[in-house]
Amino acid sequence: MTTAGANPVIDQSMEKLREIEDKVRELFDKVNDVMSWVPDILSDLIEPVRRGMNALNAKMTEFWDAVDRFTTNIGDPAKLRRVAAEWSDRIGNSVGEIAGSVSLDKLKTNIEWSGKAAETYKATVPAQVAGLNSLKDLGLQIRNSLVNLANGLDSFWTQIIGTLAALLIAIVVAILSAITVVGIPAAIAILVGAIGAGIASIFTTISAVDTLTNSIAVEQTAILDKVNSLGSTWPRTDTDSMSHSSDWKRNS
Repeated sequence: MTTAGANPVIDQSMEKLREIEDKVRELFDKVNDVMSWVPDILSDLIEPVRRGMNALNAKMTEFWDAVDRFTTNIGDPAKLRRVAAEWSDRIGNSVGEIAGSVSLDKLKTNIEWSGKAAETYKATVPAQVAGLNSLKDLGLQIRNSLVNLANGLDSFWTQIIGTLAALLIAIVVAILSAITVVGIPAAIAILVGAIGAGIASIFTTISAVDTLTNSIAVEQTAILDKVNSLGSTWPRTDTDSMSHSSDWKRNS
């Protein structure tokens, strides 16, 4: 099982799973104890119990198979948010500040100098600023994408813990009902139904987060395409236009 950082909802879900495992074991032990007191002459009473317990065992196997779908990699919403913040602070905001500092209205070249060299340099600045702003936008898009994924995982685990809590209540009720051979089949039938509903809820929740991650994957691909479209070179000035002192004229 892949573990995550401190997350109350995930921790509670893992604890609920352990409780379910313990309570199911307790239920089987209780049923076996009750059946051990039934004489062979009343085997007709025992057979429905056996069928019910076999059905319960099969349904629990389905349940644990469903649980494996999300406990093998539980995710880490907190880490996603930390990485998102880094993209915002270190890339988005930092590049945005750089873009603002190199804009034409901030450069002395635009105010104190004129001539061929100054005009050539000024012609390059907008492309540089545009490139920096594109990087800033990409950084913020990645941040938003990661935050959306973190929110989706939080929602997933909130729904999972609700499903597990409801199932745990059903198991406890079955344990309390399993005090007589006559009452056990009905209690088990109700519990099998509750487990089936829990499995359906788990798959619905998994489907929802799968849809989200697929959407995020498409978004990330689009972002990568934008990164590639930026190219691998930085807009440069024509140095031939700056090679002579006459190319620069200081404004009085």
